Amino acid sequence: MENFGVRYAFTYFFFAWLLLSTQKAPDFGPDGMAGLNPKEKQRLFKGEIIFPRSIAQTAGGKSLIEAVLLLHRPTEEVWQLLARTEDQVRYLDHIKKIAVLYKTPTEDKLEFTTKIAMKTFVYRVVHRFDEKNFSIWWTLDRSFQNDLEELEGFWRFYPLNQEKTIARYGSRVCPDFPVPKFIFNALTKSDLRSALASVKKYVDSGGVWRKDSPWPE
Repeated sequence: MENFGVRYAFTYFFFAWLLLSTQKAPDFGPDGMAGLNPKEKQRLFKGEIIFPRSIAQTAGGKSLIEAVLLLHRPTEEVWQLLARTEDQVRYLDHIKKIAVLYKTPTEDKLEFTTKIAMKTFVYRVVHRFDEKNFSIWWTLDRSFQNDLEELEGFWRFYPLNQEKTIARYGSRVCPDFPVPKFIFNALTKSDLRSALASVKKYVDSGGVWRKDSPWPE
């Protein structure tokens, strides 16, 4: 019986590891515009952050909140800025602290202390980097006692031209305590719009802007 339990646990964690290791950001076509209608494209090129109908899903088949941004930097530079995931504490207001547990060219693990919807959360995230396709995918570190039940997300970057980048974003987050879904989703989407606006300021400034700095007129 004990051997069966050991084999079951090994099998479970092996397939969990295999699932995580094979996940990647979805493909939004050669120009990154898949799923956007003409009006959304028009608003995007005017500088708006677009929240299109979700076409991406988690490995478990659940939908994500998606967003599209136009960033005024070359794609290689966008990659270099946003692949430094530990720098998020510099430009995202809800992130209060980040501890780097390890970092390699293809993966890292960070511990976040954040404040969302007036509550503090501590959780660990594994980011996986695919520089060839300019994509980042992240999931919770399930070996840690996280304050979140679910967290998955991605960035994927597409060159618009030599100076600008289409950025596709998706995320799914659920707390580990009961809260009406529609309330949490509303708060999360509101916070996400503000967070993505900060990402855009940070990238468009070439990584100079900070969350406690005014945006130059």
